[in-house]
Order: sequence, then structure tokens, then C-alpha cells
Amino acid sequence: KQWYQRRVRGSSVVAVLNSDQVSEVPNSPTLSNKIITALDTFYGIASAIINKVIDAVFATVVPVLEGCIPLMKVSQHAPTIVRSILELFCSVADSGILQIDKGQTTRLYEICYQLLKCYSVSTYSAGCKLVGAEEDRYDNILLCLELLSHLCSRDFFSFDEPSSFDDSSSKLVLIGLDIIVPHIDVELLKFPKLSSEFFKLITFICEVYPEKVTNLPDGVVDQIILMLKVGLNNYNDDITFYIFNAVSALAIHSTENPAFQRKIGQIVKHTLVLISSQELPSGLYDTAADMVFTFICKCRGEYLTVVNEIVTQQESSTSQECLRSAFSTLIPNTPNLSRRDKEQFSKVFENFAINVYGVCR
Repeated sequence: KQWYQRRVRGSSVVAVLNSDQVSEVPNSPTLSNKIITALDTFYGIASAIINKVIDAVFATVVPVLEGCIPLMKVSQHAPTIVRSILELFCSVADSGILQIDKGQTTRLYEICYQLLKCYSVSTYSAGCKLVGAEEDRYDNILLCLELLSHLCSRDFFSFDEPSSFDDSSSKLVLIGLDIIVPHIDVELLKFPKLSSEFFKLITFICEVYPEKVTNLPDGVVDQIILMLKVGLNNYNDDITFYIFNAVSALAIHSTENPAFQRKIGQIVKHTLVLISSQELPSGLYDTAADMVFTFICKCRGEYLTVVNEIVTQQESSTSQECLRSAFSTLIPNTPNLSRRDKEQFSKVFENFAINVYGVCR
């Protein structure tokens, strides 16, 4: 009986969302409360998804998700509704993404794609930050990051053939980046939960879709690089670990893209300066060594450019000579990314850090 009542309630909600009445929802306290209560109910249903009822739950929830698209379009000044919509999508993606079949997953990807496009249009004013209070801005961006992370988990944990979902999931995640990244600033990244979610997502995307990241629009790439540089200075060791892994993955897939090499070269340069000024925690040296080694092997020319920039920025000729000599020891005889070569480089890198102690100011 309860299941039947929820299906009926879902039908009545969908009827409102798919009618002209949807435009009245944000401005009508009665309708607004009714819709929010219904969305919260389906949030609970989605959170309790188990495999044996997944098909029935999915069939009930999907029309509500689809009905949320027109509601989002008219709710740019109704933050409570926007948050309820995003929370529902997160709940469905978190609970169901590993249980639904290929056809259902493709449908969910498409609905989320439409939601993010609509969110971009209805929630962002052209060239400006997110419309609304700072707290709403934080909540909504965090929910968008969590939604993308949940959707990514299908690729990471699924045992389906890699080609089954790669095109749709990567498309969705990269569109999400295109929407979200330009509106994440240093102030937002001061929130630990948001910064952790952001850098974990960036690292995952760089490791799983590196060739697609290298072809993102310049503005999005520049913003990502800026955030990675900021992350090296201002956040905890876990964030720095994520950043090093992200750059390593990107370096491998940027051999045919000199412009992108220059962008990630700035992260490597920043890291080398931190090491020579002893501002990098010793526990991160192995991960930093792996990133630098990968960059040298795959982007040798850009590495030499980075080294020259660091050396010439030193005022003392003694410092310049010290750095030039130390950097030359990092260039391997054979640029192979084998485990053995990485281990050997890690030892060389440790000696490098000792030799350049305190040189960069």
C-alpha cells in the first residue's frame, strides 16, 4: 500500500512538473512546499535502493528526475528547490549507479546531462558568479561535484567492457567541469569538504580521461591549472597527493600537445621550487618524484624550459650554477616509465632535494 501511495504521489508530482503549472512553483509557497516534500520523499526512496527492487524504483524515480529539468529552469531564485533537486540526483546516482543495467545507466547519464546544462543556464548569470547567497553557492557546487563523482564511480567499479560507458560518462563529466570549474575560486576551496571533493574528482578525471582533459577549452584548463597551483600551497598533504597524481597522468597523454605541456609544466616548476626551498613535506617526496620523472620522460623539452626559468630567476650566479648542476642529475639516460627506473629516480630525486636545500628564495 505504501509503495502504491508513493507511485501515485510521484505521478501527481510529474503531472505538475510537466505542465504549465511548473512556472508557478517557485512563486507559490503551497506548490513549492508540496514539490519539495515530494522530492524529499523520493530522496529517501532512492537512498534505500536494493538490487531486488531496483527496476521498480528506477521506473518510478526516473520520471520525477526528468520532471526536475523544467523545474530547474524556473527556479534560479528558489535555492531550496534547486538544492532539493540536486540532492535527489545525488541520492539516485550514489545508490543506484552500480546496480542499474546499461540501458538504465545511459538514460540516467542523459538526464544528468540535461540537468547540468539547465543548471548552467538557469543558475549562472553571464560572466558572473553563481546567483544567490554564498552558502547556497557552496552547497550547490558541492552537490554538483558529488553528483559527478558518483557518476564516475560506474567507470571505476563496473566490470563491463570499458567502451560500454566511456563516451557518455566522459562527456557528462567534462561538461560538468566546463560548468563548475570557472565558478570555483580560492575562497570556496577554503572549505575542506569542497576542496577535497574537487581535487579528488579532478584527479580521477585526469587519470581516467587524460586525453579528453588535454582537449578541454583553454579557459577551463587554465582554471584547473590555477586551482592545482593554489592547492599545492594552501591545503593538506592529501590534496597535494591528488595533485601530483593528476599531473603525472596528464603528462603521459600530452606528448603531442606542446601548449598543454607548458600548462602542466607550471605545476612541475612550482613543485621544484617548493622542494628547493624546503616547503614540501618529506612524506610527499616519492609522489613528487614520480610526477617529475613522468614529466621528464614525456615532456623533456618542456622540462628543460622549466629548469631554465627556475635557474635564471636566481640572482646569485652561485645559486644558478648549483641548481643547473642539480637539475642535470635528474635527466635519466633512458626515458622509460618502468617500475625499476622509477625506483632509481626516486633515490636520485632524494639526493637532488638535499643538494638544493634552501637555494631558491
